[in-house]
Amino acid sequence: MLDLARQTPPTQLGRGAMIAWGIGTLGPVTVLTATNALLLRFLTDNYGLAAGLAASLIALSKFYDAFADVAMGVVSDRTNSRWGRRRPYLICGALLLAVSIFAIFAAPAFAGERTRLIYMALVLIFYATAYTIYNVPYMAMPGEMTRSYHERSELMRWRVYAVGLAIIIASAIGPKLLGWFGGDAAAYAKMALIFTPVVVIAGLVAFLGTAHAPATARAVTHHTMGEQIRSAARNKPFAVLILVKFVTLMSLGVQAVFPFFFQRILGVPIAVLGTYFFWQSAMFLLAPSLWLLCSRRWGKKRTFVAALALSLPAWLSWALAGHGEPLPLVYLRGVVIGISGSGVILMGQSMLPDTMEYDYRRTGLRREGVFAALYTTVEKLSGAIGVALVGMLLGRYGYVQSLGPAVAQPASALWAIRFAMAYVPAIITIAGMAALLAYDLDERKLAAMPLPVGPVALG
Repeated sequence: MLDLARQTPPTQLGRGAMIAWGIGTLGPVTVLTATNALLLRFLTDNYGLAAGLAASLIALSKFYDAFADVAMGVVSDRTNSRWGRRRPYLICGALLLAVSIFAIFAAPAFAGERTRLIYMALVLIFYATAYTIYNVPYMAMPGEMTRSYHERSELMRWRVYAVGLAIIIASAIGPKLLGWFGGDAAAYAKMALIFTPVVVIAGLVAFLGTAHAPATARAVTHHTMGEQIRSAARNKPFAVLILVKFVTLMSLGVQAVFPFFFQRILGVPIAVLGTYFFWQSAMFLLAPSLWLLCSRRWGKKRTFVAALALSLPAWLSWALAGHGEPLPLVYLRGVVIGISGSGVILMGQSMLPDTMEYDYRRTGLRREGVFAALYTTVEKLSGAIGVALVGMLLGRYGYVQSLGPAVAQPASALWAIRFAMAYVPAIITIAGMAALLAYDLDERKLAAMPLPVGPVALG
């Protein structure tokens, strides 16, 4: 019988490095969550763009970002500096992200729609570039920081804690700030100004706190980018994980429908949305230890499936909600979806460095940047499709945009909002569970693979 205790590398990371790296996700996730949850409504109800046009603009910026991710992955793999291959980009990316969120939500009120469109297109490209510069090297770091199968889950637990805190900042506190500041276009600018120091400080903490964490040096290779991408695609566990994340991460883009649903279907102030996201985010902070225990007992794959399945009743129940819905029931859905989302993120993130380790043992190459880039590329593409789907539904069924004051919506638009809120996430969840059936990498299979003595040919 295989002795996993002997085969698995010992713990290398200190708690401080884990926490610091986890805090590093506060910046990008705060900006990502704010744009996913609030940007589409800002563009339609405060910036005067049609719903379909606004959604297409957001989606196109994410498609651009997807192509930039791969280039950034290769750049970080090939970087040599006194601070390592990845860490310098944490500082640069954090500063650019802070500028981008303010530029988005403090957009000048140009009189012409075409001018507003051009400005927002340029700013969203800038934001996409900043996100890529930070997030691709950041997501490559776990593959270097530890080779312990279970320590990866422990490391990712601290990231999930930070994700929960970021969601509280962006989705719970954000809407409340909008309500306090009056809910107009100027309120969005004030909200963004409050978020900017959070983004900068998080990047600085991650940079300083991981100074002594294990890292790998650049390996000289003559393989082209295309050869490496094709080789990565032949990594079956990674390919399956990418498919699962592509499907499930569409729910991030679908979050764009939340402000519409709470205002138009539930008929509640936007501050209630903030409270909903508070309860959802609180579960992100409380549930990771439970999911970590489940993964040690059931394995990561089964835990991932269980986490997805937990959210199904909550998503489908939105189809029955309407005006007068008791707020405790609204918040209960947030609790369930938050517990589920905590497990989904924890398992998906902890399985990513497993596939990086599998690739290293299979090829002898240390190319965490390429894998992180492909992973975040899928994240952008799926999020773009989710946002575009919401925008297309609203536009197709007659949602009426405005420059601030609320306008009455046709029954068809209200049906589209309800469909996007309840049935689209449920379909996404079921598809993700089905895709996970093909994932076959576990601790025993990984430990049975010998460590390579050097790079091998990419056949």
